[in-house]
Parts: sequence; structure tokens; C-alpha cells
Amino acid sequence: LAKSSNSSIPRAQQAFEARDAQTVTELIRSRPLRAHRFLDVNTAVCAARTSGMLWTIGLIRENCDCGIMIDTADPKVMAAAVQAAGDCPLILNSATITDRFDAVTALAKESGAAVVGLPIDDDMPHSLEEKCQKLDFLIEKLRAAGIQDDQIYADVLVETLATDGGSAKSALGAIAYMAENYPDVKTTCGLSNVSFGLPRRVLINTAFVSAAMAAGLSSAIIDPVSPAMRDAIAAARVVAGLDDYCMDYITYIRGNE
Repeated sequence: LAKSSNSSIPRAQQAFEARDAQTVTELIRSRPLRAHRFLDVNTAVCAARTSGMLWTIGLIRENCDCGIMIDTADPKVMAAAVQAAGDCPLILNSATITDRFDAVTALAKESGAAVVGLPIDDDMPHSLEEKCQKLDFLIEKLRAAGIQDDQIYADVLVETLATDGGSAKSALGAIAYMAENYPDVKTTCGLSNVSFGLPRRVLINTAFVSAAMAAGLSSAIIDPVSPAMRDAIAAARVVAGLDDYCMDYITYIRGNE
């Protein structure tokens, strides 16, 4: 998953606000990772959230064939975006255990979209034990709502190491727990959260993505144009046993020479 169409990136936010189609199109087309299948579209910090979302989805449909992750906490914006996306593969981000759960799951069933589920109710889990308990409850609730395991992306809630030195360890534990107990459920995270507030964030991000992939991480929202992240993922796929005969890695290296 890529976040090049996410308003949390200053360049993207400025382009959304100015309706700068050239800049947004460049971001959409900058998809160098073969494993990257969806563009995350988030216009939460824009003044015109709904129109910005729909405008961006239109540009994505015109300029690439990837799927779209509709990333919004507003079910009304999400519903409008689903309509605008047409027949594109979709992921709806996100449903928590309580807030907006019914609206998002109903929309997912109607559209055939996958769902990002967050193991959050009235409280945010921090320890591994808390995360696993709430992940269990979340998966059962999604199943009861008619969402199949292979249509679920469980967010393991990566938090910054700057305020909690054990946050990466608990996220890695949650990834491994999900891989062992729910093999058909995909895992995901906002990967760069792990380094928020720290200097030279790319060092933390690349170290974490390698460990997370080895633990079984299925996907993550990342910056697809970061050379360091591209390198780390190409190498991590080999180490995690996800690249038969290292052919993707060899092709990737040769393509950069």
C-alpha cells in the first residue's frame, strides 16, 4: 500500500488544496514497488475533504490501474468515494470495534471492498496482551458482520518509539500472533508512525519494516518513492522467504544499476 495520495504529506496536501492535477498525477504515477497494489487516498486535513477525495480518485482512475484505499473516518465521505471509484479494487480504511463499524462493514459488503479493522473501542490498546485480546474481538465481530477473513486487514497499531520504547516490539508480537492464529487475515499498519518525532526517521522505518515482514506483516502504508524503503522491502522479502530464487530482488537491483 502506498501513501503518495495522502494529505499527511505536505506536498500532497498543497496539491490537493490547489487542485494541482500535474503534481497529484506525478505522485500517482510514482509507483516503483512491484508489490504495491493500492494507493491510499486521505484528504482529512484538506478544507474540502469530500470534493478533494473525489477529485483525487478521478485522477487515479485516469492515470493508473491500481486499487484504491479510501482512508477516511467519515462514513459519508467513504460512501461517496466508493461510488466515484467505480469498479476499482477497494479497501475501506477503517472500522474500529465501536465507532462507524456498522456503516463501514455495510458499505464493504455492498461494494465487495476489503476492510481495514482497528482493534480500538473506548480505549487504545498498547501492550501485546491488550492488542491480542482486542484483535480477537475485532475479527469475530467482522466475521459476524459477514466479512470474510481474506477481506480483512487487521491494523496492529504501530505507535512511535519516541514515547514508548516497547511499541515496535508489541506491534511485532501482534503481527506474529495474527499470522499464527488467523492465517487468512492480512495485517497492516501506518509504518512511519514508528519513527514519529525522531531524527533520521528512515533508519527506524527501514529497520522496522524488515523485522515486521519477517514476523509476517502482509502490508503497510508506506512512501513508495523512498529509495531506502524500496531497498529495504526488496531485501526483506528475500530474508522472509517471499521471493523465490531471489528473482524479484535480482530484477530490482539490475533495474537500478
